[in-house]
Amino acid sequence: MFSSAPRLTPFLHTLFAATLLCGASGCGMLADTDRIVIAKMDGKNITRGKLYDIIYEMPDNRRPNIRSRQDYLRVLNNYIDREIKIPLGQQLEEEGKISIPREVAREAYFNSILDEKEQKTQRHLWSIPVPESGEETELMQAFDLTAEALQFQKNVVDQGTDRLMEKLLGEQAVSYLAAEAYNAKTLNLNEEALRLEYEIRKETLKTLESLTILGLQFPTTQANASTEAARVRERLAAGENFDTILNQYLAKSMSYGIESVIENNPDLERFRGFWQEASGAKVGDIRGPLYMPAYGRMKRDEQGEVIEAIVPECYLVFKVLEHVPEAVMPFEQALPSILPVVAFAAMMEQLRDEHGVEIYEDKLPSPSGGTSLMLK
Repeated sequence: MFSSAPRLTPFLHTLFAATLLCGASGCGMLADTDRIVIAKMDGKNITRGKLYDIIYEMPDNRRPNIRSRQDYLRVLNNYIDREIKIPLGQQLEEEGKISIPREVAREAYFNSILDEKEQKTQRHLWSIPVPESGEETELMQAFDLTAEALQFQKNVVDQGTDRLMEKLLGEQAVSYLAAEAYNAKTLNLNEEALRLEYEIRKETLKTLESLTILGLQFPTTQANASTEAARVRERLAAGENFDTILNQYLAKSMSYGIESVIENNPDLERFRGFWQEASGAKVGDIRGPLYMPAYGRMKRDEQGEVIEAIVPECYLVFKVLEHVPEAVMPFEQALPSILPVVAFAAMMEQLRDEHGVEIYEDKLPSPSGGTSLMLK
C-alpha cells in the first residue's frame, strides 16, 4: 500500500515554487545584477537593487514610467539630492536658522494631491473635528465615518504633511546656504550658467504692461458719485476738453484729481475690471467712467518723503499719459529672478562634492533588458 505524500505548508509551498522559478529564470544572475554599483555617496555604494527598491516604494501615482536610462538617472539624482537635503534641513531647523510653518507644509500637501476630488475630500475631512466621546456627529454620519476612520484620515494628512515639511525644509536649507555663500563670495556663479537660465526662462520674465493715467475720481462714499462721473463723460462726448473739466473740479477740491501708474498684474484680481476697459488704450485716449476698488500708491509728502497713499474706492474717468507694453526683461533686470535658481544649483553641486557623490551612468540598467522591479 502506498503511503500518502507529506502535505506542504503554505510557506514551504511558496518557497518550493519560488525555488523552481529561480532555477528556470536564473535568479542567481538577477541577484548578481542587483549588486552592480551605480553610484557612491559618503563612501557607501548605491546598487541597482537599491534603485529598484526606491522606485518600487514610491506611491503608485508618483512612480515614474521608466523607458530609458535617463529615467533611471533622474530617479537616482532625486534620491541623492533628498539624502543630502533632508538631514540638512533638519539640522538648520534645529539650529534655528530656517523654519516653515506647519500650515504651509499642510497646504503644500493638499496641493500635491493631483486628483481634484480627492484633494477636496481630504481638505474637508481634515476640517471635521474628532469628538472626544467617540460618538458620530451628524457631519460624520453624512460621510459615513466612525471616529476611528476619521482619525485615520487625519493621520494620513499629518503623515503627508510630515513628508512635505521634510522636503520644504531641505529646499530652504540649500537656499539658505546658497545665499550665505553668495554673500560671502564663496559661491562662484558662472555667467554662462546665468545666461543659459535666462534664455530658458526669459519668456516668463517680463515687465508688466502699465498705464500712467491722469484721472477724475468720484469716491463711492459720495452720494451722487456714479451720476457725477457719467455727467463728465457726457461733457467729453459733447466735445469739451478733459483738462478743462479736470481743472474745474480741482478748483473745488484737489481730492478729485489723481495721477497714478497702474500695472496689468494678472495676480491682482481687483484691477481686472480696470484692464478690461483700459486694455489697448493709447496715449491721449480717454476712458471711463469705470469702477475702481481702493488701492495703495506711492507718493511724496510735503517734506519730500515717499509714503503710501490709499486711493479710495471710486468711479474714475481718466486720460492716458503713458502706455508701456509688456516686454521681456533684459538680462540685467532679470538677474534678481534667476540668481537664486542658479545659486541653488551651484550649492547642490558643492554639497554633492562634499558628500563624495559619484554616478556611473554606464552601470545604470537598461529598461529594454528587464529589471528586478518587475519581480517585486
